[in-house]
Amino acid sequence: MLLFLPTIILLIDIFVFSIYLICVLKTFGIPVNLSITYYSYERKRKGFGKIFPILLLFLCVTILPIWIRITINNDFYGMIFSLFPCITIVCLFSVATTARYKKRKYFIYFHYTCAIIAAICAVVWIFIIAYEVVYVGIGILLISLIIGLLTKTLKTCTLFWLEIAAFYAILFTLLIILI
Repeated sequence: MLLFLPTIILLIDIFVFSIYLICVLKTFGIPVNLSITYYSYERKRKGFGKIFPILLLFLCVTILPIWIRITINNDFYGMIFSLFPCITIVCLFSVATTARYKKRKYFIYFHYTCAIIAAICAVVWIFIIAYEVVYVGIGILLISLIIGLLTKTLKTCTLFWLEIAAFYAILFTLLIILI
């Protein structure tokens, strides 16, 4: 059973993230980016904005051990490249804890810088460590861009579509490596 635990955890992560996205899309439509959903939920009902940081923290805590184990088990250089998942998760923690970035002037720069660094580290990790299944990330990116084009929101919500692609690319890449 312990061998299947990481797979079950990743499936739960995909399910939870997908439910969050479905709720956001159903309630607010396609947002400009994921972080703005904090404010969208907060306007709907005071205190509901905390759903976004809780989601990110949940994903960070559940993904990190699996991601590091896969990276270290990959090859000799796995120890060195395990920095990429760590940096990504630290940056996502920072994004989660600065979800109220509009309340403090300089948090917006910190918030978006952390989000960009997390995305870059995740993409670099996919191309260096998960290069055998890089097609998963590329396929998810293409699907996200196509959906953005079909919904005519790619231009106004580019960041949202890229964030969705990054999250699903990591989750599905890790899942495929495990299977």
